Amino acid sequence: MELDKGTFTVTKLAKAKDLGLRLVHGGTGVERAVGIPFAIERWGPIPELHGGELVFTSGRHLGEDWTEWKVLLEGAKAAGAAGVIIGLGSGAAFETLPAELLRLAGANDLPVLTADYAEMGRIAHTVTGLHSESQRDAYRRPLELQMEITAIVARGGSFGDLLDGWQQRTQEPVAVFDRLGRVMARSSAFPSSLLTPLGKRLASHEAPRLGEHFNLSATTLEAAPDMASAETGERVEIYPFAGNDTVRGYCVRIPTGQETAELAAPALRSLLALEFERLWFLDESARRKRAERFARLLTLTEPGSARTFLRSLGIEGGPLRGVAIEARNETHAEVLIDDLAVVLAAPFIRHRHRIVECLATVDPRQALADYGLDVPTGIGTRGAPEHSARSIRQATLALETSRRAGTPIEYVDGASHEFLINAAPSDYLEAFSSAALAPIENSRGGEALLRTLHTWLLERRSIEATAERMGVHRHTVRNRMQRIVQITGHDLDGIDAQTELWLAFKARGFRDGETSPKGP
Repeated sequence: MELDKGTFTVTKLAKAKDLGLRLVHGGTGVERAVGIPFAIERWGPIPELHGGELVFTSGRHLGEDWTEWKVLLEGAKAAGAAGVIIGLGSGAAFETLPAELLRLAGANDLPVLTADYAEMGRIAHTVTGLHSESQRDAYRRPLELQMEITAIVARGGSFGDLLDGWQQRTQEPVAVFDRLGRVMARSSAFPSSLLTPLGKRLASHEAPRLGEHFNLSATTLEAAPDMASAETGERVEIYPFAGNDTVRGYCVRIPTGQETAELAAPALRSLLALEFERLWFLDESARRKRAERFARLLTLTEPGSARTFLRSLGIEGGPLRGVAIEARNETHAEVLIDDLAVVLAAPFIRHRHRIVECLATVDPRQALADYGLDVPTGIGTRGAPEHSARSIRQATLALETSRRAGTPIEYVDGASHEFLINAAPSDYLEAFSSAALAPIENSRGGEALLRTLHTWLLERRSIEATAERMGVHRHTVRNRMQRIVQITGHDLDGIDAQTELWLAFKARGFRDGETSPKGP
């Protein structure tokens, strides 16, 4: 029988000469996919169908009861039937199709075919076989496509070869971006005007995460006069693909809606993930070299030797800043050392298990915020290359505090108390500051006493400097300080008392240069 695979529709069945079917009414459903035959030769409602079935009937149980014929046709359409085949001739209700049945078919917009009633069994058997073959073919084609694109990779093909192979077999343009939105490869027909807007989208926080995918229009991407075509449908699909549980990159397809391509697309993403893993291992020597250089620089504490070492690598001897990050797992750490080498312009970077350490040549705070890092992070102070080891130690200390605070922590020289405050629970800080400051605060003129004490500590316990800063007479400051001693019972000349009060002010929200607590 001459019937193309993958085109099993009412129209094709009617044109198949060997079947002996005649299409008497087509309507809008003639190009629907056709399922298995389903015979109805009794009264009652149409059973629930799965969609696409061909309803066979001789009509003997209905005769010329047009009301029941109307119920049958309406019920078949409502149940999802692709069409109705009415048997004619000896043994059937009619020798020829009545005009009233043709009218009812038109009123229901349901494809109706006729056949010789004596041939109905053979036709049903043939249609069932065609449907089974079509189903097998529907699954076979994606499998063959998967095998063909896998062979491209097995033969050593590049990303570009894989994407071009996909496009040739599916007519779908496709491109691959890395985690930072940089184009890795694209098939020949992928619109170049989409690359920049897609890269910006993927580099932002709007990129899809694992388990998600985006369907975007060209209008959404603010691009693409060359994308507005019937072939592309003016849409792109963005899927992340992963190595273990971490995004490695993004596959961007311009879908055609072919079932074969949709079923084989997960295999394409898996192959891309495997290729990314392979490239990662190929770059392992470069990562090892960066780690060795990192360790070497930490041992160079003399300005001359550190700068000479940097010049030997073709790097200007500018300031560096230590960064320590606790990745979610070792796979995430491996991803970070690749990404941060770009994001932080970090030629010196390594990871030890989950901890990633690097020396950044740019300000890491904004760069890490733009990257969207959401794990504990410590940042050391900015300094000359010979002070790299010191900055890394500071970053490590800040990382310990970041774990407790749940936010990136930046080390500040001479401000270790900030780490203590960030690490302590808020209820503890409130209780601590209240215990130290509440007696002063609740006394007569308590607010002025607190501001005076805080300014006195800021001005290194100078009565004159405190008075000048507050704009009051020095005797006023001296009297207030004497009252504070009486209220608290503290010897304010002692370092322990000064430290306790200073930490209490910090916990309360007072900051250097301020004479009142920082508001929310």
